[in-house]
Amino acid sequence: MERSAVILKSNPYGLIVNLSADLPFEQLLVAVGEKFASSAGFFKHAKLALTFRGRVLTRKEETQLVDVIVQNSTIQVLCIVDEEKESAEYYKEAVMHALEKKKQDEGLFHRGTLTSGQSLEAETSIVILGDVNPGASVTSKGNIVILGCCMGTAYAGAGGDTACFVAALTMKPALLKIAGFAARSAIIKKKDTGEYPADPKIAFVKDNHLQMKSITNETLCEYLA
Repeated sequence: MERSAVILKSNPYGLIVNLSADLPFEQLLVAVGEKFASSAGFFKHAKLALTFRGRVLTRKEETQLVDVIVQNSTIQVLCIVDEEKESAEYYKEAVMHALEKKKQDEGLFHRGTLTSGQSLEAETSIVILGDVNPGASVTSKGNIVILGCCMGTAYAGAGGDTACFVAALTMKPALLKIAGFAARSAIIKKKDTGEYPADPKIAFVKDNHLQMKSITNETLCEYLA
């Protein structure tokens, strides 16, 4: 294959792929695959923005090219940049924007226990790798999943979405809220060791009532119904 069919120009955040304007597209796909396969060790697991130059491409052709690149390398393509800009700073902005969007789409992870007086707020769903202790609170406009013991306040669907849920490995909340529905614990402890056996539960709104049930296939089917 002609070496000049695919020429790569990179910076720390982006990659410009110059394509032959004359090579038939099917042959171009092969050339791109060979180019990235031979350069795989250089790019490793890079997360990059891409710009294709040298020929006009349809959306379908862009998708095919990205697929070939991913199949023949370990690059993670975050976005395609159409503008004729080459500065590293411009590509950095594009990558940061794509990563932020990815984070918003996938939700937020928090590692660690929330202790008394601490609060955590999120615009998206959140997964907490730890406990929510008495006096601590977590608020999300999406769902809340606590991979630990919930003994404080958990408020899901803070934007008014009653389809949201709260789930925890151990559910002993002082206050539980989903959208406009709330339930308080009959007994609130200022100090709690959290030494409870794991008993995964999910809380959700059904028939205008806040319900809390053990996580089973039947419960999940009921929630999704």
